[in-house]
Amino acid sequence: MQSMARDRLIDGWRGVAVLCVVSAHALAYRFDTHWLLQRLAEPLAEMGVQLFFVISGYIITTLLLKEQARDGRISIPAFYARRFARILPPLLAYYTAILLLTPVLGLDVAKSAVFVCNVADCGWLVAHTWSLAVEEQFYLAWPLLLGIIPKRAPVLLGTIAALLTGYLIFPHQWHSNWISFACIAAGAFYATSCGFRDLIGRLNSFTWLAIGLAFAVIPMGTKFAALTPLMIPVILFGARHLPVRHILQSTALNVVGLGSYSLYLWQQAFLGPSDNLPLIGLPVVVMASYFLIEQPFIELGRRASAWLGSMHKSPDQESDPDHHCQKSPDDGSAGQNDCAESEVEPIPSAGV
Repeated sequence: MQSMARDRLIDGWRGVAVLCVVSAHALAYRFDTHWLLQRLAEPLAEMGVQLFFVISGYIITTLLLKEQARDGRISIPAFYARRFARILPPLLAYYTAILLLTPVLGLDVAKSAVFVCNVADCGWLVAHTWSLAVEEQFYLAWPLLLGIIPKRAPVLLGTIAALLTGYLIFPHQWHSNWISFACIAAGAFYATSCGFRDLIGRLNSFTWLAIGLAFAVIPMGTKFAALTPLMIPVILFGARHLPVRHILQSTALNVVGLGSYSLYLWQQAFLGPSDNLPLIGLPVVVMASYFLIEQPFIELGRRASAWLGSMHKSPDQESDPDHHCQKSPDDGSAGQNDCAESEVEPIPSAGV
């Protein structure tokens, strides 16, 4: 795929989301803060992860739809080449470091490496990879289905409804797979539904703020949390044409957003309940991971993806009914560079 300019709004939201995770862990475990402040900060990690899930579903779905519109099909090998090159090198470097420090973590690392920490108990240093497990499980099926389902939006809407029904029927959990999968599906729904994008694009600041405040006060792990996958797309993408976008597009938040994956991986070793590494080392390892591992392998993944994609191109391009919409000025759709190739990223996780 051809690289495009990054979307500063999306990178700003990534910065907000990972700062939610970092703040929650720092206040809960690293600093001696008042119990009330700790209690207020506790939901931030879960909220940040849910923001990332919606971003992930939207970005990946839009890129795959663009690929289908351009090449006539979705290349599954090319998708996984990009995905593995983006996720695995920084993750393997993190595994290596924690195994050198704590060799007894071998079993936990093994469970994390096969992406099952969302259904199995994993020790603190890899507990945050539960969110990566959710994503990888979702994307085992979604790219395949996306290429064969003629009308994706109704299927996604039905999937979200089924997942939220499952959440309401079964006991509520803090890290709920039902909610997590629904958040990714909600991001994908925004990417495929012209009507949903148009509706969100017409929000005013008052409505956007009211929905944002409602999201902030919903108790996580209760039945009311079933509303979060429906609220988050409104919060994320409704900001595009509102004054708050200037904050989200600021350089500071964008810098944090660019390094959000490395920050997510490494904060777990510095902001845990015990045996933390010296905090001064966190920015050092994050920058090293981003510049020395993430960026080179992202480029390698792009090249591998382009080669694999060229091998599977169809001579006849197909029309994509979900991706050719009449775009209103407030649509905020993919035509405004919402999805740069460099944005296909895994998400930070709460790990609490």
